[in-house]
Amino acid sequence: MTYSKATAMSADDLAPSPIRRTLAWSGVALLLIACAAVIAFTVSQPHADARLTYPRIHGAGGVLPVGPDALMPSTVAEHRLYIDVDSDGPTRDNDINVRLHTAAKLLNLYALAGVPNDKVHMVVLFYGRGVDLALSDKAYRQKFGHSNPNASLISQLHKANVKMVVCGQALGHQNFVASNVRSGMTLALSALTAREELQAAGYGEVPKEAE
Repeated sequence: MTYSKATAMSADDLAPSPIRRTLAWSGVALLLIACAAVIAFTVSQPHADARLTYPRIHGAGGVLPVGPDALMPSTVAEHRLYIDVDSDGPTRDNDINVRLHTAAKLLNLYALAGVPNDKVHMVVLFYGRGVDLALSDKAYRQKFGHSNPNASLISQLHKANVKMVVCGQALGHQNFVASNVRSGMTLALSALTAREELQAAGYGEVPKEAE
């Protein structure tokens, strides 16, 4: 059997063209990029510890039960503490502010220890960039273009009778006024004077947690 010149195929005809090779390698590259993105996304997602409990504040500040011989806070003493929030930065695992996370954690710790809710007196003091978290939903959305990811936690803290104080100086320096602050917040002359008043009233400062 013989092939005509019109139907015979040479080795060059069977070889992929430069365009086909380019398209093939582009497809491989896109596939590798997609796989890498999926892996990175999976690794970056926080894995909730199933052992965590949330006896008072839900969804933030989870705590671990300990043995019966552990040193526990008094269930009859009055516990007064305040937490500085000088940054709007989140925790490593989610969008919740790291200091508000600490506030939730403390309330959960006292609840886990059996301390009555009315024995825990907490104040959250917003100043510096932290005043952003104290803005009303409207003011926050106008500034950042999205809702405040801490809004739900702030509402829970309010319901837990946590007092929230906003530095009037920091608020003014960011060109906001009292009407731009969330409902239920207390406006102070400054964080400096508010802190001194709290300390004089027996409130202890809560240190920042190690990452």
